[in-house]
Amino acid sequence: MSHFSRIKTKITDKKLLIKCLYEMGFRIQENAEIRGYNGTKKVDLLVKMGRGYDVGFSKNAEGTYDILADWEGVKGANSDIFSADLNEQFKTVKNRIKREYAMKIVEEKTQNAGFDLLKKEEQSDGSIRILVRRWTEK
Repeated sequence: MSHFSRIKTKITDKKLLIKCLYEMGFRIQENAEIRGYNGTKKVDLLVKMGRGYDVGFSKNAEGTYDILADWEGVKGANSDIFSADLNEQFKTVKNRIKREYAMKIVEEKTQNAGFDLLKKEEQSDGSIRILVRRWTEK
């Protein structure tokens, strides 16, 4: 029997989360309900999956966003990010979104500090190397 599962994250910035999800190719609805086998759940962000059940983000009492879904019914155009066998789904989703979200934070903070992003390269170990530059006057 299918049910909703919750994945805790440390994501706090809704604006950056939305930007991250859009850049990953997802369509998003704010303040919606996701469907599952046993009903629906209210979420702050609904990630459209195309077919089957959608994935949601819901802000918890600690101020971070949890990922909610009835994983056995998640299917669709971008479901490769949200699928794999059920034992690996939670880890795959959390790590992919966490990585993209962290990159958005780095990009925003370096821009706010006056740096320009020159280059972004994925390394063989999965990490991302960035090169930034800031011009200063003497």
